[in-house]
Amino acid sequence: LKILDGEDEKKYKKKKNRRKRIIGVLGCMAERLKEDMFKDGTADLIVGPDAYRDLPRLLSALAPTPIDTAGENMYEAPMMDRALNVELSFDETYADIRPVRANPGDVSAFVSVMRGCNNMCSYCVVPFTRGRERSRELESIVEESRGLFE
Repeated sequence: LKILDGEDEKKYKKKKNRRKRIIGVLGCMAERLKEDMFKDGTADLIVGPDAYRDLPRLLSALAPTPIDTAGENMYEAPMMDRALNVELSFDETYADIRPVRANPGDVSAFVSVMRGCNNMCSYCVVPFTRGRERSRELESIVEESRGLFE
């Protein structure tokens, strides 16, 4: 039995109140391999390509905000061990997402104009993980292209 002195007690309290580290895997491969990643402990959070808007809710479920009530840590909601959202959206096109260019001085860039695929190639996972083909609105494509040009 060790009696903690003042310094040790501060370190212990600091470590005890530290927030949980969350390991998340996002994208179509995460969606496809979700059960294996949960089973072998690779990830706490699995999010499919269309569920990025749900990230704040999923993260708060894994690490809820502590409420300090008279020195005791209470949480707004019960803490979950793992979180998952791999719902496939039939209308998500990422139209309002602006990609960040690694090098703004580059003379070329990629502009996504559609998501998914209607071909069912035997070797490809895209139709099953990203869904059926759907195009972005023309206005958002033009706006993104203008932004890249300027």
